[in-house]
Amino acid sequence: MAGKILTPILQGEMEWILEDEVQLYNRKDEEETVKDALIRNLRIEEGDFSSMRFSAVLFENCIFQDCNFEKGEFTDVIFQSCDISNCSFENSYFNRTLFRSSKGMGAKFCGSTMLHTSVESCNFNYANFDSSKLEHIRFFETQLQGGSLSQCRCKAVEWSRVNLEHASFFQTPMAGMDFTDSTIHSLVLSDNCHELRGAVVDLYQAAELAKYLGIVIKSE
Repeated sequence: MAGKILTPILQGEMEWILEDEVQLYNRKDEEETVKDALIRNLRIEEGDFSSMRFSAVLFENCIFQDCNFEKGEFTDVIFQSCDISNCSFENSYFNRTLFRSSKGMGAKFCGSTMLHTSVESCNFNYANFDSSKLEHIRFFETQLQGGSLSQCRCKAVEWSRVNLEHASFFQTPMAGMDFTDSTIHSLVLSDNCHELRGAVVDLYQAAELAKYLGIVIKSE
């Protein structure tokens, strides 16, 4: 799966460097796409950047706390060493996007379309992806405890060394997903656990998941 995921395409040198939040608000007011830009060292709380478009942008060492990015468009975008905790990206579009070494605790991506997106070495505990379209997605060495991925449409989603303890996959088919090197204790599933059909797990995980079906595995 990893080979099929397209990575962000950025210019060697950015056309402009933004280190002042006023410039970002100006782009929103002018309804202009933020393109070929390095955005770094911003510290913004409760900012409204809804419906903004970002193309070929590197966010570096930024802190966005409780900010609104709803209905945004992110194409060829990297979030490097950023904090987007409790931000809302609901009903947004992501394509060739990378979140790396970032914090997104409680971030909301509900109803979004995410294509060719990677989440690497991040803390996304309690992030919410409910009702999203997820295609060619990779989660790698990431914390996603208590995360919610309910009623998602998934294709080619890869999990590698991810902590999914207490995560919800309610009404999200897990067929073809390989969880063998990830943590999947105490998942939230529907009563009949139909989500598990076709999921790839190891023997120890299978024993854990058998409890959902009322099966008791007796050791010798």
